[in-house]
Amino acid sequence: MSNIKEYDCPNCGGSLTFDPPSEGWKCGYCFSAFNKEEIDKIYGTTESEQLDEEALELDTYHCDSCGAELIADDTTSATFCLYCKSPTVIKQRFKGSFQPKYAIPFKLTKEQSVDIYKKWINKKLFAPTSFKLDDEIDKLTGIYAPFWLFDCDAHGATTGSGTIVTSWRSGKYQYTKTKHYHVEREGNVRYEKIPVDASTKLDDKFMTMLEPYDYKEIKDFSMAYLTGFMAEKYDVESTESEKVMKERAEEFVSKRLRETINGYSTYVASSNSAQLHDVLNNYALMPIYLLVNQYKDEKHMFLINGQTGKVVGETPIDHTRQAIFFGVVSACVWVITVLGGAIFG
Repeated sequence: MSNIKEYDCPNCGGSLTFDPPSEGWKCGYCFSAFNKEEIDKIYGTTESEQLDEEALELDTYHCDSCGAELIADDTTSATFCLYCKSPTVIKQRFKGSFQPKYAIPFKLTKEQSVDIYKKWINKKLFAPTSFKLDDEIDKLTGIYAPFWLFDCDAHGATTGSGTIVTSWRSGKYQYTKTKHYHVEREGNVRYEKIPVDASTKLDDKFMTMLEPYDYKEIKDFSMAYLTGFMAEKYDVESTESEKVMKERAEEFVSKRLRETINGYSTYVASSNSAQLHDVLNNYALMPIYLLVNQYKDEKHMFLINGQTGKVVGETPIDHTRQAIFFGVVSACVWVITVLGGAIFG
């Protein structure tokens, strides 16, 4: 049996690709459509067992310029690096373990994501013109980004001082009374699927800004979701990501405890603490659309949440466009002021 995982149309033999709007698979040749149950029936439901037993072969695209390595099935091709835009991308066969636990499938098509990006970038008045060209925008690419999802139990405590201030007037005088209180709170909380970006190529700040993902739509991973898209294999180990998760979890706990402190005029925390235990992690893939633009030898990354459509990125300012804009505005103001005064003077 071949260990190259392919999903071919049972009607015509063409390649099946995942279709986000229908959450199913479509053939680009005969336009047949299949849902997950039908895919499982056709190809079997023991995919996870096959992944354990076989050395899966996939296409891998390696960039000699920046070192990026992307994984795809044989229906997907790459002609340039998604991260540095280098055209020298080498296609090889990937053989080895690729076993995410979960995946959130794409809900947006590329066409939808292109429209979302166009509306977003066109609001950036002083963004470089090249960022708005159709040829560049068309390079927006769907990719499953690697994440570690952490579950943990947390015990948190906060200590601080609160005040209750009352004020009243009697005769000619205004009185203020301040009562001081020692405040303590502690509690236990369970967190599930705290996401931490597992790629060094993707900006952690932007990946956090892309959240939240709707976990109601999370699925057990299947290679079938990869059809028509790329995926980056994680290059940050779970042990490293756990440090980031702990910071986030401690922040969550402190915020939650702070929300229980009510009825005080002021509250100042003197100490916060959190202990995590029973920490578990799972490897997962999240859908994003990625576009990297270059301006004056600097690369700028733009990301779209492939599930929700949220856009993040930072656009540089084209100072020439900015100068022209303010020049035109100043000229218009001058004409209105001078000619307007002459007409109505």
